[in-house]
Amino acid sequence: MKEYDDVILTKDRQEYLDEGIKKGRIGYICEPEIRDNCFFVAFEDEELVKHREANDDEWFEGRGFDFDGDIPLLVRIEDLEFYEDGGTIDEQLLEALPKNNPKWWCKVENGYILNLLGEKKNKIPYDYNS
Repeated sequence: MKEYDDVILTKDRQEYLDEGIKKGRIGYICEPEIRDNCFFVAFEDEELVKHREANDDEWFEGRGFDFDGDIPLLVRIEDLEFYEDGGTIDEQLLEALPKNNPKWWCKVENGYILNLLGEKKNKIPYDYNS
């Protein structure tokens, strides 16, 4: 998992529910760095998704932008599951990281939080607090 990848929320927590985001929702990672074992994930407004999936063109006519759009939320890595690759390569991640520092934790592969130097933050795969 890395910036612009699509992810699925796998657990309900009160802080997510307070924003109207429930288990099973798909979002995308919208910031490159990992902070406190969390990614910033953007979820689409549920009304927008519902009407788009129903091909409800009438709902969109004249509506402009009177829906919430993306709802950014800090989500724990352990509550996310990879869904679809966003195509971001390491060079793009480096460019987007604060001060272009390759030591920032910025992706998750095979259960490990990694930086661009290949260093692992956690010692036990999928135990992000180890």
